[in-house]
Amino acid sequence: MVKPVRKKTPGLPLTGVRVLDLTAFWSGPFAASLLGSVGAEVIKIESTRRIDPWRGAATASLTGEKTYERSPLFNTVNLDKLGITIDLTTAKGVELFKSLVRISDVVMENYTPRVMKNFGLDYPVLREINPKIIMISMAAHGSTGPWREFPGFAYPMEQMSGIPQLTGEPDRPPRMTDVSPSDPAAAVNGTMAVLTALLFRQRTGRGQYIDLSQVEALTCLVGDAIVEYSMNGRNRNRLGNRHPFWAPQGYYRCKGDNQWVGITVTSDAEWAAFLKVLGSPDWAKDGKYADSTGRWQHQDELDKHIGAWTEHYDHYEVVTMLQAAGIAAGPVLSPPELLQDPHLNARGYFQEVERKLVGTHRYPVPTAAMRFSRCPISIRRPSPMVGEHNEYVFGNLLGMSPPEIQALADEKIIGTTPLGDSISKI
Repeated sequence: MVKPVRKKTPGLPLTGVRVLDLTAFWSGPFAASLLGSVGAEVIKIESTRRIDPWRGAATASLTGEKTYERSPLFNTVNLDKLGITIDLTTAKGVELFKSLVRISDVVMENYTPRVMKNFGLDYPVLREINPKIIMISMAAHGSTGPWREFPGFAYPMEQMSGIPQLTGEPDRPPRMTDVSPSDPAAAVNGTMAVLTALLFRQRTGRGQYIDLSQVEALTCLVGDAIVEYSMNGRNRNRLGNRHPFWAPQGYYRCKGDNQWVGITVTSDAEWAAFLKVLGSPDWAKDGKYADSTGRWQHQDELDKHIGAWTEHYDHYEVVTMLQAAGIAAGPVLSPPELLQDPHLNARGYFQEVERKLVGTHRYPVPTAAMRFSRCPISIRRPSPMVGEHNEYVFGNLLGMSPPEIQALADEKIIGTTPLGDSISKI
């Protein structure tokens, strides 16, 4: 076997860091993609017996061959990765994975806690192989506690987090946000945890195990409400789109088909500027709107007046007028409008990427919300095909010969074509 090599991307913060990505669906793959976008060599590991289930997401209407390679959701959250397959239910597959652990820095997984132990690949085992390895587990409820073995997905985890209790109208039941915030929340928390562990290892030479509960990663977003109840016994009610003390705040219908704008006024000075944009209407001279308390107490009437003004303008027109006056305002955008939004495009939020079988499309850059002064970030590679980089990883990184790699394929330990039962599981 030849000496393992590390492929480097000069100029990026995580150059030289190798990540083994065993995660599936959204949260874990997105966390790994974030690491890949800043230079880590991320190796996504699937099995031909069970490919990532998100390869089947949003593909029900597709026809033809290899629909599992055309999932827009999978292809969006697995950018900047290599892709290999290993059947970890076999002894040879486990040994193959252990060989990769020896030359890697991070292992990521989002199974229920029993799975890695059943494979014989839990953290105590990996630490013996590579004492500096960092492992992050992203189970729904974490690896301890009475719910540890319960699997979790987006909507149940959102319900468990407490967010629906605070979402919706005051006179209606709790409701879901409908955007599955648990996945990106867990992804960002997981990414930051790995970065912190890498810094710790840089200073101490020691790896560590990160136990991340996806439910808790989302619950931290409502920490103020939890503290309010814990300290004062007050159970915060739902506010709809309103604010506890600022007014006006809400979403107002604009001219056009289902167009809306969000507006927030936070002070008397902003209120005066807001009225100036509206043309100093007569209704605003009523004394009940003179201060923030009065405006908050009469929001129903206030919203009707504001809505009567916004409905005469396009949502971008409203935003342009109000932002010019120093008022916080933003358009509510449909997905097609997001792709054309001038602000997002000016910041390079999207990038065109070409991928086999799907062609060229615009994708959000994984780190689109962040900018780094010393290293401009761009998407370097599309999401991987099933087993696309088997030869590179097993040949170049592990030093295996072509006959050895072919033997693994013949035994179906690795491969580039999902087996029949694998496709049925997605």
